[in-house]
Amino acid sequence: MKTVKLNLEDRLSWQKFQHVLTSFASDYIDLLAPEQTLFKLDRQTLRLSFALISNYSDSLQDVSRRTRANVFTQKLEAFLTRLPLVEVRRVELELIDLNNDETILATGFDLSYVPASAIATYQKPTNKSALVTRKLANLVKRAKAWLTSPEVQQNIASTSKLAIRNPKTFLAATGSLAKDNFIVAINWVDTFPWEDWAKNRVAQQKRRHDRNLFKALVEDFLLLALLVFLSITAVNMLSVPPVNLANLPSHYDQALDTPTSRCDWAGINKKNYVCLSRGMSYRQVVNILGAEGKPLGFDQKFGDQAVIVSWQTPEQTMNITFREDSLVAKAYRDLS
Repeated sequence: MKTVKLNLEDRLSWQKFQHVLTSFASDYIDLLAPEQTLFKLDRQTLRLSFALISNYSDSLQDVSRRTRANVFTQKLEAFLTRLPLVEVRRVELELIDLNNDETILATGFDLSYVPASAIATYQKPTNKSALVTRKLANLVKRAKAWLTSPEVQQNIASTSKLAIRNPKTFLAATGSLAKDNFIVAINWVDTFPWEDWAKNRVAQQKRRHDRNLFKALVEDFLLLALLVFLSITAVNMLSVPPVNLANLPSHYDQALDTPTSRCDWAGINKKNYVCLSRGMSYRQVVNILGAEGKPLGFDQKFGDQAVIVSWQTPEQTMNITFREDSLVAKAYRDLS
């Protein structure tokens, strides 16, 4: 694996280092406020200041948290010692209680000096399309290498032969694999520290509200409004279209079963209703009425497969029953 050296004199490398260190501090979310970490590079000395969540002046009464603070500084020192930082000779660490404006812990250590000449000068890519094309080409190359690897080819061949020669054994093995994966997932859910995770999230939200209550409330309101909007949209998409049952025809009109006139232009009107005849398919009716209908339910009078479809306008409404995609009955009501 190629080692990437970070030259903190470079803006992009500096931003990357800040992001990496903030992510590292996020593992101690109940101890530190990662978003309040201060970075400063002066004369080859890197100064890092971390804000503590609570006051540590009474350290004798809170030995466990004091111990964890020491463990954090030790792990951070080991992490920065392994990280190849360019033009940095020494690192100064301090833990600050912002409430009392007091430095609780201060320490420092030296790093192996790496000169700037040890790395090549960073050149910003000028052609973004060429960079994207190169990344896609590398991705395709990796996928091709994985698919053509002997291990994958052997697994595919053995699986194919097993599925062809003994489908029952193949299905049993597939079911056993799915069962094992399901058990692994259930065990992960059971062993995951949900209580600690919830406590950390609650503490994080509390700190966010303490820092800027108005901004946090606005963000929470927008998120809640978005969730409500998505919920209402999903309910409307999954619910049955509303139908006013009082406007539906009360019985089938047998006098209009036989068409007595030619069809009018596509639309929901009485002339087109008269034009409808037995045996028409649903698609033919839609072409005549010019719109899709709203399914209402099954009509047991014409069998278990008979479906009632309704077309409505402010002035009129009509019900048409289809059985096996064939018109078997129709009803009309004038609402004007």
